[in-house]
Amino acid sequence: MAGHYSRQVVVSDHTHHVLYAHVIVAERDGETTRAIVLSQRRDGVHNLRFQEAWSHGVELPFRRGGALDGCSHGHCLNRHAGLIFLPAPLFAHAQRHGLAVRLLSGTENIDISVPAHLFRLTTA
Repeated sequence: MAGHYSRQVVVSDHTHHVLYAHVIVAERDGETTRAIVLSQRRDGVHNLRFQEAWSHGVELPFRRGGALDGCSHGHCLNRHAGLIFLPAPLFAHAQRHGLAVRLLSGTENIDISVPAHLFRLTTA
């Protein structure tokens, strides 16, 4: 397996819902996976459990967090919150324009904005 990842940045800074994201591109057996990795800063009060991710009215392939609680991308104050998988055309669009996403949980919807520069990886 080979791949690259971006640095981690804040994509939502609500008082109790500080969310971080970084982008990964991984290659294995000729298949390429492109994803946004989400994490939530632990505040001792709120643990969001996202169920879906949407961008401009389109549902994106999403895998919930939870199984990987603990450190995320070397940041041990963060809790893994999920993965958004991106098809190649959407990834190419995000490299130029960034990506606005609405994350849906059972209690709140959170809008995030992932900047274009995170998607500019050497293997993308």
